[in-house]
Amino acid sequence: MISTTLLKAYKATCYEIFNPKIEIFIGQENEELQTFLKENEIKSWCFITAWNPYSKGLSKDENEELNIKLKNDLKPYKIYSAQGKDSIGNWPPEPSFFVANIDENDAIALGKKYQQNAFVYGTLHEKAKLITLIPIES
Repeated sequence: MISTTLLKAYKATCYEIFNPKIEIFIGQENEELQTFLKENEIKSWCFITAWNPYSKGLSKDENEELNIKLKNDLKPYKIYSAQGKDSIGNWPPEPSFFVANIDENDAIALGKKYQQNAFVYGTLHEKAKLITLIPIES
């Protein structure tokens, strides 16, 4: 289960694309992101990583190996290097991918394959949303 503390951390995280540098926050308007999506004909996207499955800390080498596997699974898509930065400061940035024109169901399948608790998803003209893949603690 996702604890309310962890859920709050996910929602406070800065999801950053490196090039072009764009910072994405859950539920916030982002004109810079919308412009980028329009200019690159991106109708849907996700922000995903393979690091720390089910929030269990792994070694850097293990996490890098998982992200290489994820990157291979993302070959059909245009991807941008990115990172999730904890704005509260509880954990170090996690290398991630911004994936262009991915269907939500395909993103869900990848999130489940790499045992992620959640990922970020969005579409053109909408705010970024957190998609949870396991139950939230009540």
